[in-house]
This record gives sequence, structure tokens and C-alpha cells, in this order.
Amino acid sequence: MKPIRTGLAIALAGAGLTVGSAPAQAAPVSLEPQLIASVDTSAGGTGARLLLGDVSGDGRLDIVTMQPTYSADDRYIGRQVQSLTAYDITGGQMWQVGTPDPRVTNNGTDIPAEIYDLDGDGDNEVLAVMDSVFRIFEGRTGALVREFPVPGPDAWDTIIIANVRGLDRPRDIVFKDRYNQVWVTDELGNLLWTHTGVVGHRPYPHDFDDDGKQELLAGYDFVKPDGTLVWTADMADHPDSIAVGDIDGDGGQDIVFGGAGKGGDSTNAYRADGTRLWQNLDAVEAQQIGLGDFRPDLPGLEVAGLDRVDRTATTGKDGLYVVSATGETLWKENRTTLGCWGTVVEPLHNWDGTYGDLMLSWNRGCGEIAGIWDGHGNRVATFPVDGRMVRGDICGDDRIEVVDYVMGTQAQVYASTAGCDLTAKVTGRPLPQAKMHYNYSRYTAEEIPSDHAAGLRWKSKGKGWQVDLGRLRELTGVQLDFKTRHGTTYKVETSQNGRRWFPAATDTTDATGAGRVNFTDLARYVRVTVVRCAGPAKLSAGSVLGTR
Repeated sequence: MKPIRTGLAIALAGAGLTVGSAPAQAAPVSLEPQLIASVDTSAGGTGARLLLGDVSGDGRLDIVTMQPTYSADDRYIGRQVQSLTAYDITGGQMWQVGTPDPRVTNNGTDIPAEIYDLDGDGDNEVLAVMDSVFRIFEGRTGALVREFPVPGPDAWDTIIIANVRGLDRPRDIVFKDRYNQVWVTDELGNLLWTHTGVVGHRPYPHDFDDDGKQELLAGYDFVKPDGTLVWTADMADHPDSIAVGDIDGDGGQDIVFGGAGKGGDSTNAYRADGTRLWQNLDAVEAQQIGLGDFRPDLPGLEVAGLDRVDRTATTGKDGLYVVSATGETLWKENRTTLGCWGTVVEPLHNWDGTYGDLMLSWNRGCGEIAGIWDGHGNRVATFPVDGRMVRGDICGDDRIEVVDYVMGTQAQVYASTAGCDLTAKVTGRPLPQAKMHYNYSRYTAEEIPSDHAAGLRWKSKGKGWQVDLGRLRELTGVQLDFKTRHGTTYKVETSQNGRRWFPAATDTTDATGAGRVNFTDLARYVRVTVVRCAGPAKLSAGSVLGTR
């Protein structure tokens, strides 16, 4: 990412200096997970998966369990939602919709439910397909707000929140059947368009040209916001997962497909215009892939993946792997345990406070416990409970925590610091839902944040700087570079209208003058104010990170 050079300086020495108290000493960081909370989720039913989102409106992530309907075989027709149960992160049950079915003991596909503020009133709702009807439930109480029929037969394999109309925020809904068709509706259920093809497991919406409208990656198909097919990746079978980000650092948005075609050629990268960036032939079946800075010693981003090498019952196995920004395999796991090939791998961002990425892997089977791996293939942490996992900043500590859950029993929250404060995010202001949470999928489909401030000028404002992003943006943090080398304490605020401001984060730069904080918000304006500095502070570069 290329930061913005501002050349703006503000003299803060002497009488004009605002002096704050010294920052509290940070809790020691460990790569090994530290248990910070446990939630009894048995009331949500067996075979239930977890969603994270602020449904209570207090500013902190909550848990919603989603139990799928019973199915003896969900390979060709997806399941709907049987029941939803909401808990706060300290263990209190808030509400339940539907009645859990004891016949449901597992899940292997997506479950059509998400947490998102669809009506734009500031409070998150819970969205779900139940009884072939798309239903919107109030997040705080579980009360039914409204509903409409799904737009087509079996159109409930998964649901995706998108913005194909170019509204101020995503309000469109993508429905799909198991493998062949997607339908896009508005928030009232009116059909906008439909697309037929090999749509894969999890279509992904992204605004590649940054015009305010999202294109849709419907499997290998690149589809314009109006439903027009632009190009199709030349790959076999169907994609199991998709990742989007600037792989090679040239400023463009690239796409990595993890394909299900057997015999290699299943991990390929493309530019947004359909040009193939590189082709990797080393994975037999790339069941899952994710982008991240797994090797900070190398340029660009790396791809972490899971190769299903052999699906047979007795000799079956899978293995983790890492591919460079230019498509070379950097490491591949050679498992010696046979008969297990259901591993899940996901990027784990900023677990240890370095803003790098690790690999979170679970559901490995064959007695291999879930854990965390670095980009060299070293296991660096092990979880004491071998469950399923979801990720999110639960502590409000700028890091990603892990919720490790045993279906129908309990969910345990783990952090890299024992000093995690669960009250830190209780602000009384509803937390906007991050894209990784409102488009959560069992099949990894995520993006690396872009710089929303690229090409924009930061204007000097009092003891700080302000940037207008042009329209509402989904924010994930800021990255700053001060020429001051002696430590600058700064605060970040956001606003939707430039008048009413909300605090986002406060931090102190490192010895080089660099500062970075992660947070989740929906805003048009970002303001950075110096709180304390021993001398003149000069911001030389600033990036506003976010999804699009």
C-alpha cells in the first residue's frame, strides 16, 4: 500500500500542547491462546454454527448461534435455518427464534443467516432464510421485522449482502442455490437480476473500480453490477473460496480463486480485468485460500491455503500450504495422519499486535488439535479445546480474538493477552458490522483492506488533520507516518456528516514515528488529532483502510 504524502506540519510545543496521561502499560502478548470468557451455548441446539455481531447495540460483539434444518444429505440442496439464539459475550442469553431440532448434529455447508444493519437505522438485524422465506429479525429482541419469499427454487444455500445499486451502504441481497444460479434482490425482495453459471460455494461482492457499485464474483464469473458477465476464469470444476486484495503491491485489486478441480491448477490469481496474474499447479484441490502478510520478510501478500490431497476414507489427507505474491509455493505441509481431510484454514490478523498474519487451522481430525501456524509452516500455538472457530475483535484491543466452540455445548473466547478487557467495547453506541462478519461464510471469502484516502488531501485542522473520503465508507483502521521520531500520542475520530464526531481509537507512534490502529466504523470523514508530543508533529503519510 502506498501511503499519502501530506507535507502538513503543526507546531505543538509549549502553551499549545495538549498533555494527556501516560498510556497504560500493555499486557504481555503470548502466541498461546489465553482464555478470557466461556459461554454456554447448549440452548442454541446441536449442530449450530456461530455468527459474531453487535445485536445488543452496546458496542461489543455478541454471539448468535444458527442451527440449520435437518437434512440427511445437503450436497446438492442447501439447508435453511431451524433456530437462532443470541448471547452476549459474557454468557447471557438474550433471545431465541425457532425451536432447535435434536436430529441436527452437524453442518457441512453454509447456513443462510447473517448479522447486518439492512435498514440503515444504526442497529444490526439478524437476517435468515426460514421456511423458504427471507426474514429480518430485530437484533436486540429477535422480534420479526418483515419477510418476503426467496426469489427462486432452492435459493437459500447462502445469502450475501451487496451493493449493486450504488447506494450509500450495501442494501442488496444475493441468494443462490447450491451450484448453478444466483438471484440479486433489493432489501424489499424485488428481483434486480439473476445469473446462471458455475457459481461456486460463496460469491463475493467487491467494488473493483471504486465507483460506488459492487461487482460480483459469482464463482469463476466476474459479473458487473447490472448482472452482465464480463469474464470467466479458465479453471476447472468450481471455486471453493475467493480472496481479494492487492497481491503484488501495484495498487490494483487482484483475485485469488481456490478451485475444486482435481489434479492441480487449483490456486490461481487474476487481475480485475481477467488477466491471469499467475498459476500455481502444486495443490490438488484448493479447498480454502486466504490472503495475508504471512511472510513479512517477502514483498507483497501471500496466499495461505488448504489442499485436499486425497478424499478417500483410509488414505485420505489434506495439508496447509503457502504461496508467494508471484505464485511460487513457499511451504506445503506433509501430514502423516491418514483418513482425515476436513481441515479449515483462515487468516488470523494481528493476533500478537504486530499487524502481521498467521494461519488459524481447525477441524483437522485424526487427533490433531487446532492451532496457529506462521508463514514458514511452524505451529506457534495450540488451543486446549478442539472445536470450530470464528474470529473477531471482541476485546476492543485492536487485535483479532478467536471464539472456539463445541457445537451445542459451549463457546470459549481466547485472546493473545490475559489482560483482555471485555468491557472495553461497551460504549453504548451500536458497533457497525464489519464486512468479514456480515458476509461470514464457512467457505473463506474475504478481502484485504484498501486505502480509501488514496489520492486525497489531508487538510490541517487545529492540532490535527482531516480527510473527506467522498462518501460513506466501511472503515477498518488507519495507518499513519509522523516525521516525529520521539513518540506522538494521537486520537482518531470519525464522522458521517463532518459535524458529529465519534472516537475510534487512541494510540502512540513507535520509535520510527509510525502508527496504526484497527477499528470498525461506517463514516465519510476521518480526523486525526495530536494529543501529546514533545515537539512539533508532522504527518508525512496517512492511509484510511477499509473494505469496499
